[in-house]
Amino acid sequence: MIDPEALLAFSLYLSVEERRLQDMVAWWARVGSFLTSVQRFRSVSDRFPGQESTRSLRTFARMAVASGDKRWVRHAGGLSDGEGAFGKGREAPVLIEPCTLWLRLRAGLGVGAKADILAFLLGSDGKWASASTISFATHYSNVTIRKAANDMAMARLIRQTEGRPTEYRAPAGPWWDLLQPDPRSKRNASSSHPPGWRFWSEMFAFLAGVMEWSRLASPSAGTNPYVLASKARDLVERHQRAFTLSGIRTPPPEAFPGRRAPDGLEETVEIVLDWMREVV
Repeated sequence: MIDPEALLAFSLYLSVEERRLQDMVAWWARVGSFLTSVQRFRSVSDRFPGQESTRSLRTFARMAVASGDKRWVRHAGGLSDGEGAFGKGREAPVLIEPCTLWLRLRAGLGVGAKADILAFLLGSDGKWASASTISFATHYSNVTIRKAANDMAMARLIRQTEGRPTEYRAPAGPWWDLLQPDPRSKRNASSSHPPGWRFWSEMFAFLAGVMEWSRLASPSAGTNPYVLASKARDLVERHQRAFTLSGIRTPPPEAFPGRRAPDGLEETVEIVLDWMREVV
């Protein structure tokens, strides 16, 4: 399942290395900014290292405002020369592939917590999830998630447990019968399950953090080895919850004490990349 804000934030982060990615983001700003969450883009981009969160949000906001989406004005910081040059592509988003389920839900239900909760629960294959887990996945506050999920449960759009802590689930079968992708879909048109949820916002932020760390680790940077080890350990620990929830078995940070922490980071990166190749 595509995570729109995570994909945009990571694409903008990588656009320093590959300029064509910014053209793709500009295209989406033109045709799909109305399906993009301002609040969630801000929260997701905040997970990225350094000043990249501010730059990515401002860049996309300027593109979205230039396309006519005024929701982004407060984050645009004014339009600079050349802003608003849109990438080439289709004149409207085509949401027929299973992986676009999240965007389809937003198109039908509106951009907000309820559509995002439903996307997460459907992508979780009918498993129960707490408000805390849904909040971590969707980047809304626990209070917002509880209120929205309780409303949805009252409407019988999702189910909730009776005890405490309250957990929620969405029966995938009935929903997927309704949401089956268009027959023109190139793949998975006959799939009996919604596309799986992946914690892309955390994974992309982790890889961006690895790129930032590697710059510090270059000989020309002259970074103290103890500082590098500390930053490597912090990076792995920061994303440990996402690894666990995703079923990614990474080595525990304590297995690489002291100056061995970069070895643990390297092993973790290899495991995460193998997982990404498998699930994409």
